[in-house]
Amino acid sequence: MKTAFGYVDTDDDVNDADEEFESLVDNIRISMILSIIALPGYFVSVALIGTRLCFKYIQTPRYIQIQGFAFMAILYFLISELWDLLTANHHWLLVFLYGSTFFFSNYGPNTTTFMLPSITFSPECRSTLNGMCAASGKLGALIGSMMFAPISDKYGDAAVMRLCAFTSVFAGIITILCTKSPRTVGN
Repeated sequence: MKTAFGYVDTDDDVNDADEEFESLVDNIRISMILSIIALPGYFVSVALIGTRLCFKYIQTPRYIQIQGFAFMAILYFLISELWDLLTANHHWLLVFLYGSTFFFSNYGPNTTTFMLPSITFSPECRSTLNGMCAASGKLGALIGSMMFAPISDKYGDAAVMRLCAFTSVFAGIITILCTKSPRTVGN
């Protein structure tokens, strides 16, 4: 059958187009679910900054970032260890756990990385070092994005999730070692 543009449609072409459309709709649906899970992380972090937790600890950007990395590490490790089970039988749980990593990314480092330089660096060098930190973060995101597919192809998706867990642990340790505790902030 000839179309308006002179191309010939076969049944195979129609089936391929239907499958591509269904795949696109599925990707949009999953992206919307992930966004719905992730977005409240920003609001929770804003609501909790400066409040007392357990009557003792004040939620500072440093503590929120550490908590975000800790929960992300736990979730990524859980996903990596249960990958086969989740992909075979529990797709909804995989989407929820993976979406939760975005929630804690927004609750933690995605919110606090904008605040920590202003309380970590001295006023004389704050803007320069803040820019260097932002550039380093962008470079890390670029490298992570570029390496996701090759690592996944070579070692599998579970290995990528395990690598994300170790990266979160490492980032949490760096946060603990390189940021000031709340009692010394501003001194």
